[in-house]
Amino acid sequence: MKYVVGDIHGEITKLTRLCDYIISDDQKPEFIFIGDYLDKGENVYETLVFLNDLQNRFDCTFLYGNHEFYWLNYVEEDTTIEKYLLKYGGLATITSMDAKSLIDCKERLLDQFSSFFGSLQSHWMNANYIAVHSGISPKDFQLPITAIPLKNLLFNRYDFFKHQDLYLGKYQIIFGHTGFFTPFIDNYKIGIDTAACFLEEQPLTAFCLDNLAFYNSENKCFFSKDLPKNQCPNIPRNQPWRNKC
Repeated sequence: MKYVVGDIHGEITKLTRLCDYIISDDQKPEFIFIGDYLDKGENVYETLVFLNDLQNRFDCTFLYGNHEFYWLNYVEEDTTIEKYLLKYGGLATITSMDAKSLIDCKERLLDQFSSFFGSLQSHWMNANYIAVHSGISPKDFQLPITAIPLKNLLFNRYDFFKHQDLYLGKYQIIFGHTGFFTPFIDNYKIGIDTAACFLEEQPLTAFCLDNLAFYNSENKCFFSKDLPKNQCPNIPRNQPWRNKC
């Protein structure tokens, strides 16, 4: 069965628990990761090592997140990206990679995980669903996915939440990027980022496309039909709990 996994942000303990739980129930899972593997959380280096190993054992698709996009586009004189990465969790990546600076960290990431970063995709889709990191802007809803610039798929939030339509009139969108206390679901979209890096008690969550169930790192499984629809998003975008004094 196919499982779309929410934003990880280096939360290696929650990631391994979630994958172990899924694998205990399904010996041949296919994983689609929604992006944001870097920054903020427990240990980015161990997360990337784990994901590299996982793709040697199972079918895996890795999507871009906005954090990977900025790291891969960072150059030393780009103060805009530098400020963004330092503000939104980049120090956690620098620390876990034992790097001395942002540019040193980027070089280490590409040196040790070049094949992983080279494999990142903008989206994944089948006959009924499309998975992209942050959803799709309403202004792009009539464009084929290959005509939408990558950056336009990485930073969407409130306008996308309000939009009530299937992409191209056909596809329900599975997205991450914005943390909810529970998965967000309506007739048009499914949000699977449950803010694992922001709050200690929040799990990492995956959505199974085959049985329409959510699995999380607390070894819990529940079905989409049991969740309230059109629930207002709760976005705990405070400082990641591991970084608090």
